[in-house]
Amino acid sequence: MDSRKLSHFLSVVDHGGFTSASREVGISQPALSLAVRELEGELGTALFERVGRTSVLTAAGAALVGPARRALGEIEAGRAAVAAVSGLEAGTLRLACLPTLAVDPMAALIGRFRRLHPGIDLDLAACEHAREVVDLVTSATCDLGLIDAHAVPSSVTLHVLSSQALVLIFPPGTPTSAGSVRLESLRETPFVAAPVGTSTRRLLDEGFASVGLVPQVAVVTAQRDAIVPLVVHGAGAALVAEPLGHQADQLGAVVAQPEPSIRREVGLIHRPGPLASAATAFLAAVGVH
Repeated sequence: MDSRKLSHFLSVVDHGGFTSASREVGISQPALSLAVRELEGELGTALFERVGRTSVLTAAGAALVGPARRALGEIEAGRAAVAAVSGLEAGTLRLACLPTLAVDPMAALIGRFRRLHPGIDLDLAACEHAREVVDLVTSATCDLGLIDAHAVPSSVTLHVLSSQALVLIFPPGTPTSAGSVRLESLRETPFVAAPVGTSTRRLLDEGFASVGLVPQVAVVTAQRDAIVPLVVHGAGAALVAEPLGHQADQLGAVVAQPEPSIRREVGLIHRPGPLASAATAFLAAVGVH
């Protein structure tokens, strides 16, 4: 199949219709429609149903999305391999990341890579759950994913980068002992937490389970940026990554180490097999060989 036609097909999928896709791709709508019709002719089936002014994927179209992304990813990998000969002077690297890892360590990793390869653009997708990171990588939507290295499926290759400490934060004025707090003493403490299924919520639940308790979650929020302000304004305590704990400390929150300690391993994932040269260069830049 023609990569151009596959690319136009995915543009319609990603932008929600032919009109938006033609505007984003920069070609006329008739030319875009023709490319999709030709692809449908090659496959012998319709890929979209036209419902009024909208276009909806048929079952065949939905089945093509994953293979089309992978095929274009392989083509891009080939182009990137050629570009590597000229020193990675251009191209785009697509990354996925959990929101709690975006500040640390992803920001530092991207900075290190950009200093080495300033000609490569980066596109960073934020994901609420680890499974979303895995899905973006396995579908070839993203080249690499930064993830909590817990229970990573065998469908991807994992490179563990570091171990990250998590800390407890409390509303201003909360008394603590010598900068640490035993989890057993928090059986009645209300917590602000991310929803079940997220990395930090799993760690909170597992930390309390290790001492035979269940955390008293009073506020559940999917808005990660709201957790520190909620704690600072007295809504409850929270378990956060250590860099976020430093920010909370500057806003007046009380920061303490949990006893027993709570840590998570952080790693990069990618699809098995050859990678685009920009992805290979990123791994090398962060110390993965």
